[in-house]
Amino acid sequence: MARDEQEQEQEFLADLEARTGRNLADWMTLISAHDFADKNEIIDWLRGQGIPFARASWLERIHSNGGRPIYAGNAQTQPAEPRQPALQAKPVSSPRAAPGPKSAPAPRILTEHEKADLESLLAAAKGYRPLYHLLEAEIRSAVVDLSAVPKPGYVSLGAPREFAAITLHGSELRLGLDLGDRAFGAPFQKARMRGPGPAITHMLVLTDARQINAELVNLIKAANARVNG
Repeated sequence: MARDEQEQEQEFLADLEARTGRNLADWMTLISAHDFADKNEIIDWLRGQGIPFARASWLERIHSNGGRPIYAGNAQTQPAEPRQPALQAKPVSSPRAAPGPKSAPAPRILTEHEKADLESLLAAAKGYRPLYHLLEAEIRSAVVDLSAVPKPGYVSLGAPREFAAITLHGSELRLGLDLGDRAFGAPFQKARMRGPGPAITHMLVLTDARQINAELVNLIKAANARVNG
């Protein structure tokens, strides 16, 4: 999937100036000059310049990456040559340090089959694919050991147990959370999603990056704490 994203980024950058009249450096300078408060303001401003949401979201991601393309260095990265271990004198034994606190388990790495399944789900999102990437990035920032695993019809989010789910559609994304008996009300409604089990109780329909805000992130954290805390 990363290779597909890299190719899409290369295509996006290759015709950016022809489509918009400005190259990447020009757009980065303009965005920085406006001193926007958050990513949603950047995306809104870019859309006001006539740039479609998907491309506006990609420019915002590059700007947040310090103005550097997300995948620019991937193709050039080569594995280091193996080195023979140097012979060293046996170190003098020292007192064993007390064990530190256990670190959080690392997120599960997807198999090649799972990567293909995830790509199929992302393809169904069409123009909302960048919105999914933005949502996943925000959740990863809030839940450091997050694993996003494709399941039949949806993406399961766990850390490690499932506390959230995303279904992807050509007209919207649906984010479901395990919030138990929490009262329904804006922005959430009772979950109506194909795939996740009944533990996913609450649902938010997403169509705009502005919906991914601090309030939503706090509810995502609450769902994770409820299941994995």
